[in-house]
Amino acid sequence: MHASRPPLVVLSDPSIHHAAIARLERHCRIRILDAYSPEEAFAAACAESSAILARLGTVTRRVIESAPGLRIIARHGVGLDAVDLDAATEHGAVVTSTGSVNAAAVAEYSFALLLSLVRRTALADSSMRAGQWARDPLVGMELDGRTMGIIGLGAIGTRVARQALGFGMKVLAARSQRPQRPMDGVVLVPLDELLSRSDIVSLHLRLSAETAGMLDAGRIAAMRPGALLVNTARGELIDEPAMIRALQSGQLGGAALDSYAEEPLSPASALRALPNVVLSPHVAGQTAQALERVGLAAAQAVLDELAGRRPANVHNEAAYEVRRRRGLFSTPLLAE
Repeated sequence: MHASRPPLVVLSDPSIHHAAIARLERHCRIRILDAYSPEEAFAAACAESSAILARLGTVTRRVIESAPGLRIIARHGVGLDAVDLDAATEHGAVVTSTGSVNAAAVAEYSFALLLSLVRRTALADSSMRAGQWARDPLVGMELDGRTMGIIGLGAIGTRVARQALGFGMKVLAARSQRPQRPMDGVVLVPLDELLSRSDIVSLHLRLSAETAGMLDAGRIAAMRPGALLVNTARGELIDEPAMIRALQSGQLGGAALDSYAEEPLSPASALRALPNVVLSPHVAGQTAQALERVGLAAAQAVLDELAGRRPANVHNEAAYEVRRRRGLFSTPLLAE
């Protein structure tokens, strides 16, 4: 790269908040791609990049290896499943996330979806717009006194638990092998017990090799008959065909979904035809405030890395050892 040229940062989605783009533009060249760009186009666009700010789309090994000067992949959000972490580490590129800055937005949206499901607000709205005044089909279910089971009691799950307690619900949370901070009003139980006792199960886990498919056909069958499922985490946590069969049979009473095994959701997906499902296009974290906070956090990670500072929320510390061993990226690209 010519010494006088600012480093290139590739943004994988045009909807990154304008404040984040403006912060980057003060120091870097910016290239903004279409959402879900094909791998070939993504790789070609990144060939001279020093950083990728990744929101939508997947940063594959091919994309990473196309960019010999790539130092950082800054995820816009908490999930790392859309980045080939092994390839990034081998390359010496650090991968960061934005931590819990959108936790409030996701937790609130989880309850918005649940309330829409149990009180049938989408049906009420559509029938009114069609000129109807049909009240009998809109008899709903109260949350007060029901049991919610939370799988993943992290920053988002903790907020959902507080909201559930505020609605007068009993709250269970799945025990984890990781240390868990006790929370007043929340009872920690084994996962199988949670599934059998909960009227509503809400997922708040990150996707990883350990959690992929964790809610499989057997565990769905073990849920309380007629239970409801909420997923604002990752679609790959669930065996989607098994979930669809359970929704069709009535084993699951309903589902409120914001994420899917494949995104965008296929127009032909059976989920679109199920009357006991509320669907949303992976927007739980999208409030004006959260998008600004997340965008700025990701942009700051890029600027820190390019200035030679260690960014927050690095998920592959081994990349630094790869750099040291191979003599990579020892010179900052931005002045302090």
